Amino acid sequence: MTQVSRFPLPKFLEEQMYKAIRKAFSDLQSEDDVAAFLEDLLSPTERIMIAKRLAIAILLNRGYEQRTVGSIMKTSLTTVNQVNYWLKNKGKGYRIVLEKLESQKQWKEVKAGLEEFLEDFFTVHGQLRALRGKIPKESVPRNNLL
Repeated sequence: MTQVSRFPLPKFLEEQMYKAIRKAFSDLQSEDDVAAFLEDLLSPTERIMIAKRLAIAILLNRGYEQRTVGSIMKTSLTTVNQVNYWLKNKGKGYRIVLEKLESQKQWKEVKAGLEEFLEDFFTVHGQLRALRGKIPKESVPRNNLL
């Protein structure tokens, strides 16, 4: 688990650094530049955490129940609840990213990968029958889980 130092930055410096990071992201011109920055900035664990949170947001946005999402993504219910809270109450950033993803060509690849993962999850773990009532009706057909 990622840990935060016991010795925090002074609040004003933390805010300045966060502003600098936001500015750096907004100034990056290509996906390759963003990828390089994220590779340098985030540990492998942090990248996994971010990827899982985005996948959680996608599944919640599709109507999956929180417990089902936690089971699928192998995350705590607390993490799913946190993403759900931000998505419903404060999640302007999540909504912007979800809208942008859906409008991009790469969304088809992301969607296909997530559909394949879900199909494997429900098939391998034999949980489709047990969860059938919990999966949104629009998602029940196995050929179109997302």
